Amino acid sequence: MEIIAEKFAFRDYRIIYDHANNQAFKKLRPNPHILHPGDKVFIPDKDPGQEAAETDKKHKFVIKSQKIKLIVRIHRNGKPFAKHKYTLKVGKQTFSGTTAADGLIQHDIPIGEPTGDLTFPGKPSYTRKLNLGFLHPITVTSGVQMRLNNLGFGCGPATGAPSSAYISALQAFQKQHSLANQTGSLDNDTLNALRSDYEQGMPS
Repeated sequence: MEIIAEKFAFRDYRIIYDHANNQAFKKLRPNPHILHPGDKVFIPDKDPGQEAAETDKKHKFVIKSQKIKLIVRIHRNGKPFAKHKYTLKVGKQTFSGTTAADGLIQHDIPIGEPTGDLTFPGKPSYTRKLNLGFLHPITVTSGVQMRLNNLGFGCGPATGAPSSAYISALQAFQKQHSLANQTGSLDNDTLNALRSDYEQGMPS
């Protein structure tokens, strides 16, 4: 939603999200940071605003660049990738830090950047390309595959086509969550657990 607000020059996405004409959309998408293909969002007219300024003088107005919170949890083999140093490059900015005990990485990054590079030093170092704001709906197979991959349950490219790696990743996820179904087939309990795991800690 922040990217939409930035595109239409709104400083706060809530001006759009909380608008009366978006109440049905808001009820459908209680998390404003996850939209699905086909969603319709009403964009209100902007209030041009006014600033008093003396005539015959130069005036300087400064607009701070908008930020959005990036939240990433790093897992490996289904376990948090904890206490590891990293660097994150997004646009012209570079951040550094250490993953938290649960593998968490959080930074305020510029809105509108399509990708980032997350690098863990070592011999050899490892870099993962992040596609920011690019995630298929959880209701399609490719969306499930993307979330499994991002949570550390490697299932290969998110093509939307079932594969042995996809089934194995689902089984590993189901076993970790002690679900009744551990066959590698997707059911509602698995889908709800995946949704809960993936959206945990996202800003609202």
